[in-house]
Amino acid sequence: MIRRLRLAALCILVCTVFLSVSTSLLAQEGSGILCVAPFPKPVCKGNLCFSGAQGFSCASGNVTLKIDALKPVPWPKEESLSLAGLALDASHRVVLLCDGKAKESFKFRFSEFKKNKACLSVNDLYGWVQLWELDKHAPWCKCKE
Repeated sequence: MIRRLRLAALCILVCTVFLSVSTSLLAQEGSGILCVAPFPKPVCKGNLCFSGAQGFSCASGNVTLKIDALKPVPWPKEESLSLAGLALDASHRVVLLCDGKAKESFKFRFSEFKKNKACLSVNDLYGWVQLWELDKHAPWCKCKE
């Protein structure tokens, strides 16, 4: 009788540990990371300054981005910004704001990528806002994993 109780307790413990680990792994696989590269700096020669981002520009430099219903965050200027916890199975709306006013928006899904990590950047030549797979082909996104 005692042996059966010990065996039952051991089975319950193993099942509990297994479920905890499984739930933890599913939570990690169930969310995505959006890495935001720093906004390109203008190039100045004398009194003339050329912003590399002519496609998306903001004269004040007060650029923020909003994802879904989350609170807007300033677009990083020096280091990449990691936005974690985004649902993999949902469509996400990204809104770019200048001085609090929407200037550009688009939607994406993590299912469009091989991994659950994406890189958001502004092309410094044309100023296009781009979304890439976060890998070796997007070295400008330097989020810590």
